[in-house]
Amino acid sequence: MSEIHITVNGGLYRYGPGVVRIGRSSENDIVINDPTVSRRHAQISLEADGWTWQNLGQAPTFLGGQPVSRFVVADLVDISLASPQGPSLRLQAVPDAAPAVGAGPTGPIRTEVAPPANIPTGRGYPAAAAAGAAVAGAPPASAFPAGVGAPGYPGGPGAPGFGPGAPQPAGFTPGGGPGGPAGYPAPPGMPGFPGFGPGVPQLDATKLERGSFFETMVPIKSWLHDKGWRQGFRLLIIPYALLPLLFLQVFSTSRSLATPGWAYSLYVAPLWLIAFWYLIRPPRWGNVEVWIAVGIVIWEYIWLHAVTININDHAVGPGQLTFPKALIVGFNEETSKAIPVLLAAALLLGIRKRKLDPRTWMIMGTIAGLTFGVIEQSIYTPQALKIIEHFNTLSQAAVVGELQFVFRVFVDGFQHAVWAGISGFFVGMAINYRRRRVPILLLGICIPAVLHALNDWTLTIFSTVWVTVFFVQGLSLLLFLGYTLSASDIERRVRRNPAFRGQSIIMERFSQP
Repeated sequence: MSEIHITVNGGLYRYGPGVVRIGRSSENDIVINDPTVSRRHAQISLEADGWTWQNLGQAPTFLGGQPVSRFVVADLVDISLASPQGPSLRLQAVPDAAPAVGAGPTGPIRTEVAPPANIPTGRGYPAAAAAGAAVAGAPPASAFPAGVGAPGYPGGPGAPGFGPGAPQPAGFTPGGGPGGPAGYPAPPGMPGFPGFGPGVPQLDATKLERGSFFETMVPIKSWLHDKGWRQGFRLLIIPYALLPLLFLQVFSTSRSLATPGWAYSLYVAPLWLIAFWYLIRPPRWGNVEVWIAVGIVIWEYIWLHAVTININDHAVGPGQLTFPKALIVGFNEETSKAIPVLLAAALLLGIRKRKLDPRTWMIMGTIAGLTFGVIEQSIYTPQALKIIEHFNTLSQAAVVGELQFVFRVFVDGFQHAVWAGISGFFVGMAINYRRRRVPILLLGICIPAVLHALNDWTLTIFSTVWVTVFFVQGLSLLLFLGYTLSASDIERRVRRNPAFRGQSIIMERFSQP
């Protein structure tokens, strides 16, 4: 069975040996324009057992109402994508047939769309299913010389719909129309074809071509009926892109210098969160995870104003920022971001006896860091705007004020999220492995706290930011990206290490009866 037939949306696609990719993306061989179907939903390939279907995306495939991920197409199979009521496909593995004499080589893959169902079969249109089959009582085709149609065979004398006296379709011309073979009507647009001729209104080909070109290149009607509009993410792009313009109108009468910083930092924070999400790739979230994230945001806002700012003010005081003072600030701020994540993990374990993947707690840490950065910028951006207002002429100080404003709005939350994401990963590991819980927690707080202290200290003692950029920030990003790449591998190695007691969430699932 070296050929597979795939029927979808009334079209028949035929493929030879190779790999056929199916999904929502336009890069697939067969494109299913349905938002519930994965971008790379599945592939079907010819293997030793035959044509094999393999699911690739998150959306399932249903065979006989049951979800399947892999199966062999034995003969004729009807499946549904994404749900039992989703887009349907019919797969048919076609047995090998002997090649026709004189037939040229065929490519490994070919595609053919089935003709519309309303084309007549017969009356001058030999049915595809009867192609090559003799009419009952007709002599064999071998009795006639090559190149001459045999009586009773499609294309030969006596075939249904052909020959003198046989009923012919409308428009049939015995002598043939100009430019066409004998017995056939003239092709469309030529003299002799019904609907064309002197005195009959004709279509303006120029207008037809212009309309077809515009509808092809700007298919507005097709867009309006596309199911992709039902995806909330696409619809959110519209108001999100218009928000900066709305800020100009809504906040133009505000008298608070903190308003622009709040507006634009809150605008940028979701973009950073999306980037972190794709880097960390946490497991699928449910209502519990969403409520934990909301609780972390609320906790961070209250704790920062009630505790963190007061400790920093009393510990640092006036004068130059020394490294010991920078360490106090680093541990104070990193602890304030790690506490809500740790409390949420501990409560979830203690009350509901549930452990989450360390990557989930890593993304929770980034949420705590982004929240911290958004709140912190409201302290510094008014100062930057005052610098710009004081030096109202073009000067270096005014440019520095503008750069500080932009830095706080666009980067402050990102920096805190990177450090808090590292500590969040260690919190998840500490919760899942009891024996080494305290050392893991201490290490998870110390690494980002020291990096935080070095960041603040190097910015004050050096006249250039290059040391901070290449050394501190470079090392911070290296560690964060490293943990996003190897989080699962680290947990696997910890689970196999006898020095750690307790099981990971993966082992617990296997051990459950």
